[in-house]
Amino acid sequence: MKGDKYHLEELPLGWMALLAGADGLKRASLKPTPQEALEDLGTGLDDAEDDPEAFTQTIECLHRYADGDMTALDQLELDLSRVTPFFRAAWNACRSIPPGETRSYAWLAAEAGSPLAMRAAGQAMARNRFSLIVPCHRVIASDGGLGGYGGGGLGVKARLLQMELARLE
Repeated sequence: MKGDKYHLEELPLGWMALLAGADGLKRASLKPTPQEALEDLGTGLDDAEDDPEAFTQTIECLHRYADGDMTALDQLELDLSRVTPFFRAAWNACRSIPPGETRSYAWLAAEAGSPLAMRAAGQAMARNRFSLIVPCHRVIASDGGLGGYGGGGLGVKARLLQMELARLE
């Protein structure tokens, strides 16, 4: 969209591509390579301008998180204007999961207002457009299995959970 800004930042966890508009952050994609991260921004990147200064606070928060400040991402404003009410509720519930802790998809569905919508909760996490900021790595299967993770695979999900636990000890 015209007027949108983007930026690509290398973090210790991988490459983060950011896309923002007038109403806040639209996407944040964490991937192993810069190309994958930028590709994950999709068509939103088409008319966007690379503007690192537009992301100064976001980048600072991401680096603080990577350095161990587990609450650094809580203050970032997200543009949820084009998100379904259930996804918005699920993403907000996900943001409430404390660092180093996990919750099940069933818990997430209940918190989002639809206790029987576990599959929909899984879809909300699978379509999470705010890697790390909406910490879908903290949502796991009811049997304790990790489930999926689009931000670089299950190895990254496990590493993020281990990092958070280590920082809280």
